[in-house]
Amino acid sequence: MKRSLISIRVHLILFCLFLFLSIKELGCPAAGKQQRDIFSAQPRDIISRNAFKNKETIKFGAYSKGIKIGSGELIYLGTENLNNIEVQHIVLKVSTFSFVDKENIYGRLDFSVPVKVERSLRFLGRNESIIEKYSPDKRSVMITKSVEDGSSVIQEIKSNEEFGNVLLLIYRLRNDKDMNVGKIYKIVLPTQKFDLIVREKRRIKVPLGSFEAFFLESHPPKYKIWLSSGKEKTPLRIQGLIATGLVYLSAISVDGP
Repeated sequence: MKRSLISIRVHLILFCLFLFLSIKELGCPAAGKQQRDIFSAQPRDIISRNAFKNKETIKFGAYSKGIKIGSGELIYLGTENLNNIEVQHIVLKVSTFSFVDKENIYGRLDFSVPVKVERSLRFLGRNESIIEKYSPDKRSVMITKSVEDGSSVIQEIKSNEEFGNVLLLIYRLRNDKDMNVGKIYKIVLPTQKFDLIVREKRRIKVPLGSFEAFFLESHPPKYKIWLSSGKEKTPLRIQGLIATGLVYLSAISVDGP
């Protein structure tokens, strides 16, 4: 029993260390023939009908190595006006024993590129806020990081390609009627770029139930996403958004109006 308690304590200490060192980004070719997706290079078409409901709330358990350590919510709030631009609004909330993370993502109507991201993080009693403002040409972002003592750091990052966002991409994928095994989706973040590959269709069991799902994995490796294979393509499990993949979100319920 004593050894078990020591082991748990060591695990928690290591877990907190990884959380402290990690910064969330927001976010191996598949076998057989691979297809570049129709969304490659962030297309301009506006999706008029979503596969998911307005005001949809997906509740998650937050897990590390199979142990539940907290909870999360992914909320689609629909469209709204932001500085005279009509945008989609998505909210992610995650709470564990050591941190609370909330992110508001505002993106273009087709979920292709972000307009603004507001993130607040409380880690071991320390508060931090991060605001990302994307330029109209979508190829530069101004990032302002502020801490509770009032100090802040401002950084501008430029790219030759349009920036994306992992959570916006998930909602865009949910609207892809042509998703199939071997398809590749490209995404460029302020600090990295990667392909998200549809590896296979397979059964997955989460607290919400047992589903046949598309399994998507990033290359280079970091993100792993399971979407139900039905029309709504509900996110069932998401890994890589938090703590460099040490924490994953597993769906518990889906609520809507």
